[in-house]
Amino acid sequence: MNTNTGGRITYGNLALPGRQGLLGLSLPVFLGGLIGLGVAMFFFIATEWWVGLLIALVWFAVMTPMVIPVSHGRNLYQWAGLHRAQRKASRKHTNILINGPAGKVPDGKFTLPGLAAQSVVTDYDTAFGVPFAIVSIPSTDHHTVVLEVHPTGNELVDQSVIDGQVAQWGAWLAFLGTEEGIVAASVTVETSIDSGLRLRKATLTPVRDDASDFGKAVAGELSKGFGMASPAISTRIAITFTGKVAGEKKGKSMQQVSEEIANQLPTLMDSLRNTGAGSHVTACTSQDLADYVRAAYDPHVAPEIEEQRAAGGTGLTWDQAGPAFHQVELDHYFHDRAISTSWTLGGEPRGTFYDTSLARLLAPERKVARKRVTLLYRPIPAARATAIADRKVRNAEFVARSARSQRAVSSSVQRAAVQTAEEEAAGAGMTLFGMVVTATVLSKEELRTARQIIASQGAQARLRLRPALGSQDTAFVAALPLGVVLPFHTAIPATITDTIA
Repeated sequence: MNTNTGGRITYGNLALPGRQGLLGLSLPVFLGGLIGLGVAMFFFIATEWWVGLLIALVWFAVMTPMVIPVSHGRNLYQWAGLHRAQRKASRKHTNILINGPAGKVPDGKFTLPGLAAQSVVTDYDTAFGVPFAIVSIPSTDHHTVVLEVHPTGNELVDQSVIDGQVAQWGAWLAFLGTEEGIVAASVTVETSIDSGLRLRKATLTPVRDDASDFGKAVAGELSKGFGMASPAISTRIAITFTGKVAGEKKGKSMQQVSEEIANQLPTLMDSLRNTGAGSHVTACTSQDLADYVRAAYDPHVAPEIEEQRAAGGTGLTWDQAGPAFHQVELDHYFHDRAISTSWTLGGEPRGTFYDTSLARLLAPERKVARKRVTLLYRPIPAARATAIADRKVRNAEFVARSARSQRAVSSSVQRAAVQTAEEEAAGAGMTLFGMVVTATVLSKEELRTARQIIASQGAQARLRLRPALGSQDTAFVAALPLGVVLPFHTAIPATITDTIA
């Protein structure tokens, strides 16, 4: 949703999915408290009064830790569960993985850990002969194609053009919701320190063999250190398709999935050009993805990979892209010769936003070896969007009628729900979104600085970022453009959690 305030367009009305109960509680917690109160009242009337009082006190003691936040919005049960699970994993050494021939994996390969362990990458071609790779995850029957884009940025660009690009991006996300086979998308912006290889090569390439000695010397001096410590920014968009067919037990074959993606890919790539993604949109091949993931797990090899790619290719395969070693701690993650710490979006962002709100968070940072900001999108199908918008209006009206003491807040929520329903009826799309921010450093001493930097940049963007405690490896792989859609890897289906959360 956007509004025009004083000539500058702002964006807002970002809310948590699901239904809200009374007193600001989520619907499951509110219903749990209501059930406990009903049981206590039954025993209070049907038996001795002290029995009902005892049940009420016990139920109150059970429910209280669920409504009292302890750290970063987590309640006492969640906080205790995370620490208990981490202690158990450390005691049994299940938080340590050693890959390769000398490791503990049976095949001796360097496969990706965690949720991406079963992933398979296969190369295909579109009808126009454009090569692309599909990352398949069998456990969820998801198939992802990754696009590399080169955004033009907003420097020296008129505000009207920027506003149009933002609107086109919203239309592109809404278009994803009209395609039955598309279940998710993500945008990954990664910043790092450039090795300077490409700039040095560009400086020396034009030098002719018959040039003067003075000219060759000048070019050689310019190339020394040219581009060193300058920032490198890469942007990738991942689009995830499902191989399942609604209402049928048997899903699509890999040939059917690849043909479907090949047919839709040119349209998806072409429609990105007006969103600010740049005029040069290319699909990643299996070689591109293997090189990218290998450098993400071990930034030390990034210059070598860049040099080999310039010389013709690295030859890395997907089963060589994973780390040789990883160890998951409560709030950080060791992988090969680097350490990462990740944050997730811990609640609805505060207030309204401008098109430049994320600029500081996305900007390169010299004190962080690699910073990865990934926006996760799950477009809601158009058929479900109407029902969800109407349900939000009914829920807001119920809360407004019941919470008389919070009349101003309830009225604001009700107005936002009505506006959402009106915009959806006018053709706007609805999208579930999240964010994962990963900072990778080369030594443990640099972790504290990285945490301070991300906390400051997140606060400037008015985001509620919270550490991915106990799931640092999962957050790390979710931030990579590989199509790991987290809600589909949980025991409870995403369709249920989206409704009652």
